[in-house]
Amino acid sequence: MSNFSSDDDVILLKEKLQHSQLVFRDLALKSRREATILKRLISRLIAASQVHDDKVLNERLSQIRRELDTQEDVSRLIPQLALVERMVNRHNQATERAKDSLECQFQQSGETLKCLPGLPAQLKRDLRNLLTSPAAEQKGSTEKIVALLQLYERALKLLSLPSNGLSARDLLNIDRINQLCSELQHLITELDFDGEVGDRLLDIRSRLLLSPDAQTLLELTLESVQLILDGTRNERKASQAFLSQLNEDLSILQRHNGRSIDSSQAIATQRSSLNEELAASVDSIHTHLQDAESLEELRPNLSQVAVNLASLVARNRELEEREQQLMEQLQHNEQKLEALYQQTMDYRRRLGDQERKLLLDPLTKVYNRAALDDRLEHEYRCWIRYQTPFCLAMIDIDHFKSVNDQYGHLVGDKVLKVVARTIHQCLRDTDFIARFGGEEFVILLPDADEETRKALLNNVRETVSRLPFKFKDTRLTITVSIGASLFKDNDNTVDVLERADNALYNAKHNGRNKLVWA
Repeated sequence: MSNFSSDDDVILLKEKLQHSQLVFRDLALKSRREATILKRLISRLIAASQVHDDKVLNERLSQIRRELDTQEDVSRLIPQLALVERMVNRHNQATERAKDSLECQFQQSGETLKCLPGLPAQLKRDLRNLLTSPAAEQKGSTEKIVALLQLYERALKLLSLPSNGLSARDLLNIDRINQLCSELQHLITELDFDGEVGDRLLDIRSRLLLSPDAQTLLELTLESVQLILDGTRNERKASQAFLSQLNEDLSILQRHNGRSIDSSQAIATQRSSLNEELAASVDSIHTHLQDAESLEELRPNLSQVAVNLASLVARNRELEEREQQLMEQLQHNEQKLEALYQQTMDYRRRLGDQERKLLLDPLTKVYNRAALDDRLEHEYRCWIRYQTPFCLAMIDIDHFKSVNDQYGHLVGDKVLKVVARTIHQCLRDTDFIARFGGEEFVILLPDADEETRKALLNNVRETVSRLPFKFKDTRLTITVSIGASLFKDNDNTVDVLERADNALYNAKHNGRNKLVWA
């Protein structure tokens, strides 16, 4: 009995040992899987948290990432991770202090600018709104600083004017003149007239770039209004002349067609009468042939029938001539209608071209902001319906302001044209490009997978950087920064535009000539 119990205990002990081994193996496998996931997560976090102003921390993070790929035991890295954690905490504290210092400097600089004497009232109101409005408090530090710098630039332009006793009202007027010049330039850019009117408007736009005085601005404004009226009047006259000519030609064709129809009906009636007379002559010949007993009796009757047949032949030839004239008239009408159709199609194409020009940026010849809004809404609805990949990218020309300042606005315009054309050539037929404003462009890439959109955007960036710009034997290197984002989840167009704009800022902040995704 005792031996039997001992054997049962041994068997039970073996079963428990096997069960423990299985549990240990499962735990080991689970632990290895969790360690692999943890290593992958740490590597990705390190890659996403590079600090641009701390080389020591970056080197330490890179070292940990390399060791993660080679080390099997993650626990050996715990001391290094603890050290990095302390370094990250110190960096975060320094970043917070720098942020607080930047906010303090922002307020101090704003107050200093507000206290400058001689600033126009409008500039002071804009500054006060920036410093005190709730909307300004919700902006990021970068956006607020950029807005403040723009106000500083306006103030600097005004205060750098020759000191000849200008009053606050004079400064306000100069500020308003500058704003009016900018608005008039924008208006002329949106217009598109052909011929002399268009050339003169472009000349006025160039003169507005030279910061004219009030009298010159007034003269240019009046001249622009007159040119716009002349261009509109010419377009209206051309349309009225075309419609009047078209109406006259259609009236003539209507009269010709009416006469042709009457002539056709008359010819048909006469043709029917000829057929009846011919049938009667045939019947008469048949009757005379049956009644005549000799050829001599038949001859007088046949002679009369011959005279009748000759008359029928002559009348038939006359009808044939009239039919030929009718056919020629119908062919002429058909040619006239074809010519009118071609004129109408040409005018329709011209109207279509004018409509497209309203959606084109006059300088770069790519689509403008209005066209972008329409196309973006269309592609957004398609994305909502089909959920195919949809990418939006913002492109900005690097250091474009320095090109304008150093080489002039004409060179800047040329750079804009060439860059816009280059970007357009890099896109697919289904893609879309529009000038967003200034030196910024927006492109839409519908239904483009990850490999396609990355290759396309990098190709745009690299192709622009290789453009051979020259000015007075000086080679210019033009580059672009790109911020891109995909539509996802519950995005709307504003969300994606903001993300792409933030990515574009990061691309420029990280050295320019870069593609950054958000």
